[in-house]
Amino acid sequence: MMKKGLLAGVLTTAVLFGACTADIPGVISPKTAEAASQLSKGIGGRAYLNSTGSVLVTKIQLPSSIQVSNGTAYIYSGFTGGTEADIGLQYSDTYHVWKPIMKVGSKGQGQVRYLEGESQFTYTKGFRPGSTVQLTIYKNLNGNTRATYWGTNNDGYTGRIISELAQTNVGSVSKWKALATVAVTSEDQRPYIKSNFSTAFTNITIDNKAVTPVIDTQDFAKLTVSGSSVSMSVVK
Repeated sequence: MMKKGLLAGVLTTAVLFGACTADIPGVISPKTAEAASQLSKGIGGRAYLNSTGSVLVTKIQLPSSIQVSNGTAYIYSGFTGGTEADIGLQYSDTYHVWKPIMKVGSKGQGQVRYLEGESQFTYTKGFRPGSTVQLTIYKNLNGNTRATYWGTNNDGYTGRIISELAQTNVGSVSKWKALATVAVTSEDQRPYIKSNFSTAFTNITIDNKAVTPVIDTQDFAKLTVSGSSVSMSVVK
């Protein structure tokens, strides 16, 4: 049964789910469009995936340990173009797990509905640190944007959660992306961010074709590309 879900602890920051795309770490705002050396309202790394395809599949290696203060950690993918999308995982300091998050255009986490796995991967539960999550993103599935996550939660349960935003009606995209960031709600908080964690997106395919990531931004981050994979460390 389809349900609307609001993840406990997910909305601890308004950065990723703000109404203005310029507030999302990893989205190029007018101030940083000329040189993507710094992310807006946060730090981290971004790689672009040069494909206009419809379905992304990748495996995300979650950090086994994470040290973040004065900000919120995210590991996410998505696409850019006529519609901006951020789809992936947010770290919960409260429960020490990684929780699914989703924003497409003006639609955010409060409008997400879960088709499967809500009780296993939301509220007090989420993906276990150090585990691998397979993420599949469908930019437009019958007018909706859907994400499927397959992995293991903090109780040792292995399965999937399917989240969806209805009637996004995404058309063409210019490219896809992969990011690891620590976000804050305003630029004046940026100097106080402390971070130390690493992750990797591996075996990235779009429409069943391997895609080589292209490094775009390393803002207190180190990115390394190998074939269709990219590793990211965010240290400050």
